[in-house]
Amino acid sequence: METTPVQRHTTRMYARREEVWRPLTRQRVAAFIRLFILCFVELENGLALQRVTYRMLKKTLVKRIIPWIHHRLTWTTDERYWPITLTQFQELNAFLAEHLPRIHKDDAWASIAYFFKEVVVQRRDEYKRLEEMEKEAMEAVRRVLGQ
Repeated sequence: METTPVQRHTTRMYARREEVWRPLTRQRVAAFIRLFILCFVELENGLALQRVTYRMLKKTLVKRIIPWIHHRLTWTTDERYWPITLTQFQELNAFLAEHLPRIHKDDAWASIAYFFKEVVVQRRDEYKRLEEMEKEAMEAVRRVLGQ
């Protein structure tokens, strides 16, 4: 019997002990976000889940995952200190904005979205600054070699 991506992901989550009823970690939250996206967004997963399953996923997202992420935001551009990656945020944010606007407008999620938008701006500014420094260094090298 062929299994769907949701079933395979759920089996792997169970094998790695990534269930969200356990104390949350970055890996467990990432696994939940992947499961959430698989269930709600990606249509190639075959059979639709029961309504109670969708309700449980939404409740877990609102009551456990979002508060956990919000509580662990660290104002740094170093991604290893963030509770979720920028890619995970972008996937989840796009889905919430389009399909679950009440959750998307919630204060906790709005704070998370603000954090990631600011990080993107800071990274862009940092890249520009580094490019300018590189350009200045190359000009200095040309001047020294040209004289």
